[in-house]
Amino acid sequence: MNFWRKSTKIFALFFLFFVSSIFIKAQSIYELPSGTKIRVQMDNGINSKVSNAGDTFTTTISEPVKVRETVVLPIGTIIEGRVTEAKRASVGSKNGSLVVSFETLRFATGEKREIKGVMVNPLAAESSQTVNILTVAGSAALGAIFGSASKGGNGALIGTAIGTGAGAGVVFLRKGKNVGIKNDEEFEIELTKSVILPVQDY
Repeated sequence: MNFWRKSTKIFALFFLFFVSSIFIKAQSIYELPSGTKIRVQMDNGINSKVSNAGDTFTTTISEPVKVRETVVLPIGTIIEGRVTEAKRASVGSKNGSLVVSFETLRFATGEKREIKGVMVNPLAAESSQTVNILTVAGSAALGAIFGSASKGGNGALIGTAIGTGAGAGVVFLRKGKNVGIKNDEEFEIELTKSVILPVQDY
C-alpha cells in the first residue's frame, strides 16, 4: 500500500514538473518583452500638414519577429497606430510636429492584442537654423556691398543694417517644414510594455 502511495506521489511530482516546464517554455515563446523592436511598413501615409490628433492608421510588419528562433510575428501582421499630437508648420520657420503611438496587434486569425509602442526614431523636421543664419548673413553682405557703392562714408554700415533687417524679415515670413511618414516607408517601433501573444500553431 505504501509502495503505491509513494509511486503515486512521485508520478504526480514528475507530472507537475513536466507541466511547469511546458508552461515556462510557452511563456517565453509567446511573450514579447518590453524593448522588442519591430520593423514595419506604412500602409497609409500621415503628415503634420493634414493629420489631426486621434487619426488612426495601419502598418504591416515587414520583417518577421522571432523568439528563441521561433517566428511569433510573421510578415504581414498588422499593427494599428494613432496620431496623439499634430501641429502644422507655420511662419517664422516653425516646423510641424507629429507624435504617434502603436496600440493594437491584429493577427491573420482575427485575434487582437493591445500593445504600447513608440517609434525608435521620433519624427522631426530637419533644422532650418543654418539656412536662416545664411539668409541673414547673405542679406547683410549684399547690403554692405550696395552701401559701399554709395557716396556716404557710413554707407556700408547702413547697408549692412538694412540687409540684416531684410534677411530677418525673410526668415520671419518663411514657413517651417511639415513632417510625416509616406506610404510604403519602413521604420522601426519599440514596445514599451511586454505583451502576451495568442497561442498559435507555430
